[in-house]
Amino acid sequence: MREKPAVGVFMPPRPDGQPARPAASLDHGKIPADAWARLRRLLDERSPDIEVVHDLDLRRSYVLDGRVYCDGRCAGDLDVYVWYAEMERVLGGYHLEVLKTLGSEVLVVPDPWRFEQGLDKFWAHRTLTRAGVRVPQTVLVDHRNLDLVAPVLDAWGRALLKPRWGSFGHGVLLVEDFAEVRDVLGFLTRSSPCAARQAFLLERFYPNDPADWVSAVMINGELMYGYRKQEAARVPLGRAGAWKVFDAEGIGGHVEPAELSPGHLEQARRAQRALGSPIVGFDMILHRGSPVVVDENTFPGLYPDLFAWAGRDLGEELFRLVRNAVRRWREA
Repeated sequence: MREKPAVGVFMPPRPDGQPARPAASLDHGKIPADAWARLRRLLDERSPDIEVVHDLDLRRSYVLDGRVYCDGRCAGDLDVYVWYAEMERVLGGYHLEVLKTLGSEVLVVPDPWRFEQGLDKFWAHRTLTRAGVRVPQTVLVDHRNLDLVAPVLDAWGRALLKPRWGSFGHGVLLVEDFAEVRDVLGFLTRSSPCAARQAFLLERFYPNDPADWVSAVMINGELMYGYRKQEAARVPLGRAGAWKVFDAEGIGGHVEPAELSPGHLEQARRAQRALGSPIVGFDMILHRGSPVVVDENTFPGLYPDLFAWAGRDLGEELFRLVRNAVRRWREA
């Protein structure tokens, strides 16, 4: 083991003052500029025991004989790689494949396998269910076997048809009965060759009041803050008084701070431990007096105003994330 580990860090800043761009844009950094600058300063001033390789962007890489090369060096010669940047949100996408390839040699944080699990709403819900977190009942089905789940959907009454990999509220559809599900999926599979090869995710719809919605952002296993989406971020869902969060441009915003009840906080902590992601968010509704986690977000909004409200320092938290990764490497 090297006495002074080599640590690659890629947490690009969000260009403050620039026109808003979709959050899923690959050239759009995730970290507010002030927090990014503080992270860099802390790494330079308080980490003489590690060799930091800044701005090592694995999205601009290639893999040769199972080893990842980036910026003229073999990333597999690092000891630790810590990243937080927008990646392709598709099954089998190149970015996650590269992260997993590197993860077979190097400690990668966040862990790419767990990160991928958090992106996939089906597997995220299943993981939380097994950990005792209350999530909506779900059905995963091939459109060719849809008739098999007709009794389930009829018993539910209403369901949400959701993209498995998240989409800022785009494509989330409230369906009122099995016939509607049959016809919607029939249209999709006849219209798109890709859709015909996909499994579809349906979530049981639980009546709820948007006034009770609350979200939690967790970093390093601790709550950073609770918040809720303002009315400007909500749109009607169907015709029965239901609502959803909808972000037309995928740029976030329209948030306000919110205190979490002990029940919400317990669900968020348990969910974070189950997914194992060091940066994660959870959206929760209240159904019959109990919180239900309806969405897991491995790219939660990092809002400077909310960090200030909570008395938290994002740059310090990201520095702790890097130092925790180094400690894990030393203890392995």
